[in-house]
Amino acid sequence: IAQPVYYYYKMLRENCLGDFRKMLKSVTIDPTMLFYLNGQKNSATAPDENYGRELQELFTMGKGVDSKYTEDDVKAAAKVLTGIRINPLVNPLTNYYDLTQHDFTVKTFSAFYNNKSISFKTSLEQEVDDLLNLLTSNTECARFLCRKLYQFFVYYEISPEVENNIIIPLSDFMRSNNYDI
Repeated sequence: IAQPVYYYYKMLRENCLGDFRKMLKSVTIDPTMLFYLNGQKNSATAPDENYGRELQELFTMGKGVDSKYTEDDVKAAAKVLTGIRINPLVNPLTNYYDLTQHDFTVKTFSAFYNNKSISFKTSLEQEVDDLLNLLTSNTECARFLCRKLYQFFVYYEISPEVENNIIIPLSDFMRSNNYDI
């Protein structure tokens, strides 16, 4: 297990100051994350909601008062992510897309995501990209990230003044710069 964790940390280091969406995709399809959050077992017949939930709760939206994703959004995200597998026969481990395990139904999200739907177009990878674009196009994603950065680098408490005068302008700036950290 040491080798996959090494490559996972390496990927985080290489992407931490660049395009957040690129890092988010790298984390989403990384073999270590697939193993850790059961993504490699996520299939059309048994969608595993573990990573679909963590993707929204820990990585993009949080659980604040303005984060209004639903349980159905978690289920829809899990269905988008079905069929991503770990290839254990190479060194380092890689992922691959197994279309026989993918859910080809249309995945519809709640009003929090403007009732958008994601369907299979040309590839499972494109469907994953559509999901990540859906998440990062939501205003709350940038605000969540800016709150986390503020709490880590400045102060753990965010007052209403900080939210209005720092977090919101920073998140607008982040979105206008395509999430380039």
